[in-house]
Amino acid sequence: MSDFEEPETTDELHEALSTVYHDLNNPLSIISGNAQFLLELSREEELDDQFASSAQDIQEASQRMAESLQRLTRLRDALEGQEQA
Repeated sequence: MSDFEEPETTDELHEALSTVYHDLNNPLSIISGNAQFLLELSREEELDDQFASSAQDIQEASQRMAESLQRLTRLRDALEGQEQA
């Protein structure tokens, strides 16, 4: 299945959802880790509040995206469960 084809079967949809999850989760992990590093750095080096606030915004947005990805995983698993029923 290419990136531009709509899934025609439940298996193809499951595969597409898994691919999207992994394609988004891997860079999200990097973003989240770097945001956490920047937050710690801002505390240790007593950097200005704007720096810390920006890093906190990135961390919070990363968390919201991670929660959305978890919902995507539950949807994928629910589709798999329906197929097996």
